[in-house]
Amino acid sequence: MTFDPAKVPGQDSAVWGQHCKDRALEALVKEDWRGVYDWTKSWVGWGGGAWLPDTWLLYAASALLHGQPRSAVHSLDLGLGTWLEGRADRAVLSWCRGCVVWTRLNDPKTALLAFELAVAAPPPWLAAEIDGKIQRCSEAALASRKRVASVKPSPDFTGFKHVGHTVAPPSIVRADGDEPVVWTAVSGYFTA
Repeated sequence: MTFDPAKVPGQDSAVWGQHCKDRALEALVKEDWRGVYDWTKSWVGWGGGAWLPDTWLLYAASALLHGQPRSAVHSLDLGLGTWLEGRADRAVLSWCRGCVVWTRLNDPKTALLAFELAVAAPPPWLAAEIDGKIQRCSEAALASRKRVASVKPSPDFTGFKHVGHTVAPPSIVRADGDEPVVWTAVSGYFTA
């Protein structure tokens, strides 16, 4: 399937993306996991959201609301493996992945692997949180009796060349590592 701009509601991806973001955030406030998921999916496909960390964070928050932490990790992995090539954006998703694995899957050893990727290029707005939490996770990993990883390691970035044509092109200009506009709304889901 190839993206067809004529099928975008209102035929303006940027306007539709803003609408989808607003509806997803409204659903998040209501703790409506399905609403968050559906509006985020529309933002990814028709509103240019595939290229933003915001959508992958919202997908993960939706999965956590639904009680599915492994699906949350999978959502973050989609952003990491296919859509986000910027080092700082990838650090944000890796950080959130580590938080979910540690706190929701009770697997601090595997969480440390994601945290290691996050410390490689953290954006300044996230950097202050990292050191203390990694130290606490390291201590928890030493005490952990878990022997089998809860999830596979983070995927390497393979790129979007094979799927980029299936979604709306980017419609928001932002720099790698800019704080996601949804961060304030979703950050509590990734508290470690």
